[in-house]
Amino acid sequence: MGTLIKWFLFLLVAFLLASEVNLSTSLYRYEDNQVEVTFPVWQTDTPWYYIKWNPAKDEFIHHRGAKASK
Repeated sequence: MGTLIKWFLFLLVAFLLASEVNLSTSLYRYEDNQVEVTFPVWQTDTPWYYIKWNPAKDEFIHHRGAKASK
């Protein structure tokens, strides 16, 4: 069980190192807090996996492939 947890943490760290992570925070405006992760970092135009989370707007977007057009 310990080996499984160790490998999971190792893969999580490798994923985060190979990702572009944008973390926006504000103490005064709750709406400005958000996390955006694009994987892999070398392919930001058409990422393999994209996550965006904004707790103030109840927004959680995740998809595989290119970003959705705005």
